[in-house]
Amino acid sequence: MKARDAMSSPVLTVRTIESIDRAAALLCEHGFTSLPVVDEDGRLVGIVTESDVIRVHLPAQPQWRAGPAVSDTRPTGRTVGAVMSSPVESLTPGADVADAARMMVDRRIRSLPIVDGHGVVGILTRRDVMRSRLASGPVQPAAG
Repeated sequence: MKARDAMSSPVLTVRTIESIDRAAALLCEHGFTSLPVVDEDGRLVGIVTESDVIRVHLPAQPQWRAGPAVSDTRPTGRTVGAVMSSPVESLTPGADVADAARMMVDRRIRSLPIVDGHGVVGILTRRDVMRSRLASGPVQPAAG
């Protein structure tokens, strides 16, 4: 099976200049674990994940602190471009889903943007891989 057959499309992207708050809101609103990040020309330049947002943004919230309040010296107005992971692993629509699944497991990647030319045309997540496997029929028990 090819990535184009299993990927989620259309894909929601964010630009490098968008705020971390905007990315966090989109992740929560849509139930995504990551968003591909594109430049002003729509080219893939990175990926922003739940972990990126949590690591940089949410722990600064006072209600999350168990101890005494401390001064927050982090810069304000942080952008997606400042916290995204880059470079980002990506695949083409013709990539084999089994190879993508191996890559995801081996490299601990939760999602892979699917790029055709310069544009992001989809995203392949671990959940998409599981769905495609379930759609192909029951898993046979290992011989042994």
